Amino acid sequence: MEQTYFGSEVASTLKIGSSTLRKYSLALEEQGYIFDRGMNNSRIFYQKDVAMIQRIMNAMNKKNITLEQAIKLAISSVPEDIVATAVMDKQTESSIDVAMLERLERLEKINLELVKRLEEQQRMLQERDTKRDEQLITVLREVQESKQLIAATKDKKWWEFWR
Repeated sequence: MEQTYFGSEVASTLKIGSSTLRKYSLALEEQGYIFDRGMNNSRIFYQKDVAMIQRIMNAMNKKNITLEQAIKLAISSVPEDIVATAVMDKQTESSIDVAMLERLERLEKINLELVKRLEEQQRMLQERDTKRDEQLITVLREVQESKQLIAATKDKKWWEFWR
């Protein structure tokens, strides 16, 4: 496992104040650099983090540039796969969590919508079946009445119709 350092240790190693270290760390985070955090949300520094801050300090001292420019220079001087991996690991974890929660919420909404649609479809099918049954009963009654009328008219002779 890699050696970790507290902020005070890093500050004394680099011969800077704790507030300066916080300033550099915040500026790095604003540029997308991610520090691991401890249980009380304090930054945990690894050797790569200390080296990054050292590069920033060297760039500001030797090239007389601003903190933001020094950070961009320091980040660009580190092999991109190392920075990208560190940044992507943290971003990937949090974005995966967020994405999974969003997907879960979308799926729940879709499920609720599907349940509503199924209930509506079931209700419509039930109504259609009820109407069909009523129409069928009506048609059967009419057919039955027609049969009775036909049977009654067969019993009467043709000259008895007008009586």
